Amino acid sequence: MICKTIYRMIFFITLNNFIVGQVTVTASVDANNISRSETVGFKIVAINADGTPNVDISPILKEFKIVSGPAQQTNIQWLNGSMTSSRSLSWTLLAKKVGKLNVPALNVTVGKQVYRTNPIGITVEKGAGRSNMANLFIEAKPDKEQVYPGEQVTVTYRLFTRLNLSIEDIEYPKSVGFWNEDLRVVQTVRFRDTKIKGVEYKVATLYKAAMFPTQTGNLVIAPMTAICNVEKPSRRSKGVFDNSFFNSMYRESQRQFIQSDSLDIDVMSYPKRPPDDFTGAVGKFNVTAWVDTPNVKVNEAITFRVKLSGSGNLNQFNMNMISFPQNMEVFPPTSSFKRDEFRDELTGEQNFEYILIPRLAGKFQLNPITLTYFDPDVEQFITTRSKPEGITVYPGDKSEIASTKFNRQDISMIGEDIRYIRSRNPSWYNIGKQYIPIWAWGTYLIAGILFVFPGMFSKVKANRSSTASFRQSRSALRLALKNLSKPADDPFAYTALVMYRYFQSKLFLSSDNLDPLILELALKDKVHKSLLLEAVSLAKICDAGRYGPEAGNAAETLQTKVGELLKKIDKEIV
Repeated sequence: MICKTIYRMIFFITLNNFIVGQVTVTASVDANNISRSETVGFKIVAINADGTPNVDISPILKEFKIVSGPAQQTNIQWLNGSMTSSRSLSWTLLAKKVGKLNVPALNVTVGKQVYRTNPIGITVEKGAGRSNMANLFIEAKPDKEQVYPGEQVTVTYRLFTRLNLSIEDIEYPKSVGFWNEDLRVVQTVRFRDTKIKGVEYKVATLYKAAMFPTQTGNLVIAPMTAICNVEKPSRRSKGVFDNSFFNSMYRESQRQFIQSDSLDIDVMSYPKRPPDDFTGAVGKFNVTAWVDTPNVKVNEAITFRVKLSGSGNLNQFNMNMISFPQNMEVFPPTSSFKRDEFRDELTGEQNFEYILIPRLAGKFQLNPITLTYFDPDVEQFITTRSKPEGITVYPGDKSEIASTKFNRQDISMIGEDIRYIRSRNPSWYNIGKQYIPIWAWGTYLIAGILFVFPGMFSKVKANRSSTASFRQSRSALRLALKNLSKPADDPFAYTALVMYRYFQSKLFLSSDNLDPLILELALKDKVHKSLLLEAVSLAKICDAGRYGPEAGNAAETLQTKVGELLKKIDKEIV
């Protein structure tokens, strides 16, 4: 009898240890009914597992968004002399839509065994809004729900709360089919008091954006999500320390995820076919254009400015091609944009600046700048244009080639030429002594020779006059290299002056107003094509350095490059 009892005890103990040691896997959620703005906790527990379970969570991503996780936890318990261990993985999930959703069955791998959890149903109701007087929600409010392509939709996101909270993070909406411009991004949240149907709330504007649709159809503006830490008092029994001071020490915070509703925007087609010169401008705009001076000389720079101002989808369209006179060299424009920060409509002005260099004298006109835009208020296409600008170009001065001005270096060179200072003591003679100085005798002698041989003098003078250009041509390279070896305050203007004077002397050019185009025509068929292209390129760099910002990096080596080029060209020109 005693032996049977002992055997039974051993059997039940062994059976109990076998049952306790068996691995079981379960899945659970902390709530089966939630609102659209609430999160749900999902946990997988493996009991008596030797290692951490491995879970393929990807099937959940179809209907839920993972906010955080996985978080791992290990728990060991001793009960009636038996040890029970559990390992768990937990996630925080946010539903992607409203309705009856399903957490699907998942495969959980523990060691070499694969276990499968049961599916769990979750009912997601529409987020509590004003009608339900929720304690915490985000309102997304557009100023219009039906627009044309390119028309601005201003969306304001406001946080309403009846609880004490702090904002941990904000995920701003990223919508497909819209070009987004931030109007107001709050760095420090400031609440003010308000009432909704008699219920007091604190409200703060979190974000304000200008949305510009880029296509037609029914477009959706994605919701905005915020993570908040909401304070709640701890549930503990009342006692001697039950007052406001000690309650603040035991106050807890709960992490909540709130999300605004998505917005449906109906984007209509334009009421009629856009004109051919329409580039996508929508709003109200004005175009003005002007020059800094209407009277210039050949090869002097003119600044042509264009200002586009107004409200609408600025920076989303291009200006029409501007046609300039053919005899003007145009440098690439510079642009700038200045926005009015104190208006909800995207308002500002965009400025373009062109540098023009006239190459011929005469009277010219810059055509008006036109812009065709769509005004959604009147639902019509409107064309605005600037006034034409007249320019009078006078011939350049013969004393200078291209547009050059005297600087300190030029003045110092002139000073060296006119500096006549007597450095030796004068010679003194007695007043009463009569004599004829040698220079007087020499003058009489030369006058007699000139009187006797006037024809010879005229012939010599005519010969020197006729060969002056040839002598200048032979010495052009030596003089140019000498001048290029000197430093210059403005290397671009100085190098252009030296280079043009060299070609004027070497090629016997009569024009004093040289430019890259004239230089190209003069050198054609006289030098190799590569040298011709290099000469024209260096001439344009000199002009760009004087009138534009593009050639600033070439100033240090410009004079050296021009000197080497002139040596090569001088060998080919006979």
